[in-house]
Amino acid sequence: MTDSNAHPQVPLYPGEVLDTVAGFPMIYHHQPAHPSDSPSAPKPLMVCVPGSMHLARVFYGGHDGSRPDDFLAYWLSQRGFGVLSLSYPLESNPAIMPSIASRFRVSDWGRQAAEATAGVIEQYPSRSIVLISWSMGGRVVVPFTVAAKGLGMDIQQYISFAATPGISNMRSVPRGIQCSSVGYFSAPSRIEEVFTKQLDEMERSNGGRIIIPRDIYRREYIGGIPISLTGFCLKYDGQGAFIRDEVPHEEESRVFDVLNLPLISAIYPTSILDASHALSDRATWGFLMTRKLESMIRVQDIEGGKWSQILDLVHLAPSRLCIAAEGNHFFFVGQRGAKATADHVVGLLRQGTMIQAEISSLIGPA
Repeated sequence: MTDSNAHPQVPLYPGEVLDTVAGFPMIYHHQPAHPSDSPSAPKPLMVCVPGSMHLARVFYGGHDGSRPDDFLAYWLSQRGFGVLSLSYPLESNPAIMPSIASRFRVSDWGRQAAEATAGVIEQYPSRSIVLISWSMGGRVVVPFTVAAKGLGMDIQQYISFAATPGISNMRSVPRGIQCSSVGYFSAPSRIEEVFTKQLDEMERSNGGRIIIPRDIYRREYIGGIPISLTGFCLKYDGQGAFIRDEVPHEEESRVFDVLNLPLISAIYPTSILDASHALSDRATWGFLMTRKLESMIRVQDIEGGKWSQILDLVHLAPSRLCIAAEGNHFFFVGQRGAKATADHVVGLLRQGTMIQAEISSLIGPA
């Protein structure tokens, strides 16, 4: 990391750091684990990566008038986890970080997130890492894992929050796609409206209380993004336009690099306002989950009597490692959803540990 004081002053929230990491700007926020009266081994560090158009503030809040308990980081901290939230380069108005990363790619994203994580772990030692990514953040799972391993870090588990894996064109290219003056993807206003409609629903489920005022949301939570992160198979040409990317998105996201996938788990929404994720996430991540479990099992070493147990374990894994959350794409925002999501995370970690132990008991340690 570099000295954040090298950057001009920008409006940051309490606890945020603006820095240049792996050659690109980012904002990170670390919330230490809440002190416990009973000593225990360090819990994993929760690394939270946001989705399209959003800063990682969606995990911890911090705007004027916000309530900490409306956000996930508060509840994970209360449960003894340190929480590191990482914002990739984003163009906003007013500017929150320098808009100089129009050619930022998924591989850069993974490397940047891993290097930022390594820097925090130097200050706050942690036994392992749990990666949580939301929405478009599902595309960075393998690049982050590979980069983190290269820096000596252990990824215990991955948890999808209504995330999209690194497969191209799983979301259609929006009509009227626009390139900003500095080469970022400026999402059409109708996409912003889709997000605000879902925030409205989450606020109604929290008694009608406003969680993020809409003017603050537009100015301080969202913005334009590097086009190469989207999976639209486009890149910035350096001259004011987006062109076809010659590198297949799957090649860069390494989505099918099973050996470098961490153990996968998922939380998916139930609201019709996020119908695509509600309908498909369990199957999408269940497929990758099953492929990962298969890679952990050495079939040639299995005793005949244990095969049926392994079949049951693998076939039932998606039902154990996928949890439906009440709400929409923002199911983890708002006091009610944030608290419930923290409980879901704890439950998924427990299930992940149990499944890995069950595999070891059936086939022996790797």
